[in-house]
Amino acid sequence: MQESSTGHQPAWSSWHKGLMALIGSVIGVISLQSYTDPDLWGHLRFGLDAIASGTITKLDPYSYLSQGHPWINHEWLMEVFMGVAWLAGGERGLILLRLIVYMATLGIILWWLARVKQLSFIPAVIVWLSVFIATVAFGWVVRPQIFTFLLFTITLIIIDRAEHGHYRGLWFMPLIIATWVNLHGGFLAGCGVLGVWTIAHLAFNRQSWRQVIPPVALSALATLANPYGWDLLRFLLETATGDRPEIADWTPLALRSSLGLVYLAIMGMALLSLHFSTLPRRPILIGLFFLVAIMPLVAVRHLPLMGIAFAIFASEHVGIGWQQIVRHQRDVPIPRQIQVLPVVLAVLVALGGVLTFNWRFASGMDMPYNAMVLLRESGFRGRLMNDFGWGQFLIWHLGPAVQVGMDGRRETVYPHRVYEQYLDFHAGVNDWEAILRYQPPDAILVLRDSPPANLLTLHPDWQPIFTDEFSVLFVNPSSAAAQTIIQRAQTFVPLKEVPVFP
Repeated sequence: MQESSTGHQPAWSSWHKGLMALIGSVIGVISLQSYTDPDLWGHLRFGLDAIASGTITKLDPYSYLSQGHPWINHEWLMEVFMGVAWLAGGERGLILLRLIVYMATLGIILWWLARVKQLSFIPAVIVWLSVFIATVAFGWVVRPQIFTFLLFTITLIIIDRAEHGHYRGLWFMPLIIATWVNLHGGFLAGCGVLGVWTIAHLAFNRQSWRQVIPPVALSALATLANPYGWDLLRFLLETATGDRPEIADWTPLALRSSLGLVYLAIMGMALLSLHFSTLPRRPILIGLFFLVAIMPLVAVRHLPLMGIAFAIFASEHVGIGWQQIVRHQRDVPIPRQIQVLPVVLAVLVALGGVLTFNWRFASGMDMPYNAMVLLRESGFRGRLMNDFGWGQFLIWHLGPAVQVGMDGRRETVYPHRVYEQYLDFHAGVNDWEAILRYQPPDAILVLRDSPPANLLTLHPDWQPIFTDEFSVLFVNPSSAAAQTIIQRAQTFVPLKEVPVFP
């Protein structure tokens, strides 16, 4: 197939469409794999609570350290979606929810590359696979972040079209923001990019203010369309700018890592394509890409956003760069009788993947299942200090009769002073016992051989009552509530095989 002088082509051949269908089937099957993450149990519990009560709980009933502190649950709408999916189909429903949102994101990007930017087949595949590789590790878990991938993609498309003079799409932004603000805090990234684009665009196109200012202003007002109003924005702006070294997703991207190599590969393609491209380089769009490209260096969780920005803002230059490499290469004619082969293989791969997938979550993190069973069977009702990564697992199985000391909601529900005390306890530094004195727990469940586990083993007030390969449960013998645990532990037999979810 001959390409035009701009490097674009009007349509792909049947062979190319079939190959893309096959690639899409393989990606879909790979995307079926689903892992648990520490917040999965909590998101589901809170969503089911909201469905049952018909309201959004603003005072947390699950922790003894959050009493009297407002709960700003900025992901409540995603949790409701998860609750509906669970009620409709259990694990299968949750996996399908994640798969639909994630594949919709990839589908929109493929449409953008093939139909709007009209990239030829190979550069389109290169860019699309780059997005997939940048997002897949983050898309295997049912988290509110998957909606940020989708809505960030749509936002960048609207910005790209507006930069080319097509402003009508900006009127969709208030609705997008009003929805996004209730799904995930990632709406701040979308608002930030939209705000930077607005300022830069108006600086060079002052006459377009009538088309730009009204929808953007309404988009800013739409951030208040949440149950907490301005308090949500104030809270997120405070927490988004703070360090979270205890959370892997919030650490800077390590360039000497597999994800670092993905980052460098995408950045390298972008730089080379921009260097060799003969298309006009729109400074604002290129600047926005590099702005988003800085974000993973602050927090690794932003790598998918960089991949998406690469596809939306830089892909046409990749197409031109590819043309420069293969300008004298012509397509090899494909016999008609085998052109249907990729489509047949695509169907077989998709059917095989769906029929052989067990529709169960794989373990993304070890949870203290046997310790939880011991607590449940003992009839324990009281205060349990715990590793924060296990908090929402314990809430799902034991709450609210057992109130946890900490969980992954962190600043959304716990006072800042309490969270700081917990970090000292978690690391075994400074006055690590302060949180235990503030509101004394009846039992403590922490990671085996962790700093608090080692310190508690030497502490006269705490007695280890149960230990397995990765957790240890301590009780305070003077606690009347803990006596039930001590009695049950004498005859408790741990399970050798434990379920992953729920």
